[in-house]
Amino acid sequence: ETALYLNNRWQLDGRDPNSYAGVAWCFGKHDRPWAERPIFGKVRYMNAAGLERKFDMRAYTASYGPGD
Repeated sequence: ETALYLNNRWQLDGRDPNSYAGVAWCFGKHDRPWAERPIFGKVRYMNAAGLERKFDMRAYTASYGPGD
């Protein structure tokens, strides 16, 4: 319920059917569930190394990071 509220409030695709699938994906729908971890529970976890493999973090921080 909380994940859907935050998604619907803050995401560009909030309340869209694809958005609901994205929230369900975080909890293992359409994929295997992840092992339970402290704090995160069974929510899919991505560390900094995973983010760096998937996204150009330097370009992102140059565009959206704090200004000089």
